[in-house]
Amino acid sequence: MTYWHTYPEPVPRPPRSISPRPHLDPDPVAWARAALGFSPDPVQARILGASDPRLVLCCTRQFGKSTITAIKALHHAWHHPRALVLVAAPTARQSGEWIEKSSAFLRALGTRPRGDGRNENSLKLPNGSRLVGLPGVASNIRGFSAVSLLLIDEAAFVPDDLYQALNPMLAVSNGALWLMSTPNGQSGFFYEEWHREPSPWTRFRVTAEDCPRISPEFLAGQRIALGDPVYRREYLCEFTAGTTQILTREMLDAAFDPTLQPLNQGKPLW
Repeated sequence: MTYWHTYPEPVPRPPRSISPRPHLDPDPVAWARAALGFSPDPVQARILGASDPRLVLCCTRQFGKSTITAIKALHHAWHHPRALVLVAAPTARQSGEWIEKSSAFLRALGTRPRGDGRNENSLKLPNGSRLVGLPGVASNIRGFSAVSLLLIDEAAFVPDDLYQALNPMLAVSNGALWLMSTPNGQSGFFYEEWHREPSPWTRFRVTAEDCPRISPEFLAGQRIALGDPVYRREYLCEFTAGTTQILTREMLDAAFDPTLQPLNQGKPLW
């Protein structure tokens, strides 16, 4: 199922208290506006308001995906005591930047950010919930369990073995999994999950033309500066072939004819 940016913006419920209380889970869009002073654009609001357990966001550069997912994670942790939220990224620096965004929003709630005492990139909330940023190395992230929300930022640049190491952390908790990225070639788990059919994923595709903060003049200059293939990948969310890829995925798929039968069907080879 694919959601496009033409859906109506969710109608926010009246703002509620921002104090963390068990089992209080107000609309995240209304909460972001009332508690954080953040006004998402219509596309951001639809993503922020999504409650899907499996969501993949394929978006343009500079859309604000890290900001939106930081708010989503903080909203979840703020309203679910002792929740564990993990964010993975290609490098520890990138997940650390994501934690810093969350820290800024935590200050807006009147709470002084502090770590959990065990992980370098982490936040511990007054209700016992934790947000932890992970490095991009599979061997260094094992040991977490009962994860209620797992976010993978820049997922197209995260190696498959890291994705495979992260998934079992949701086995018992049945937590939610969100993938967010700009495309990067025609291979890897982000490409596969985006194109899988039938799919368990809710999909959002947001191009630069859907983002009100990116001007047409800037995009025109970028198309000239970057060249068409890179521009289509970075700003139009197209899974263009990489520079080292000789055959595109479309060419490979077209090479197979499902109507052909094996020459030795039903017969021994010798």
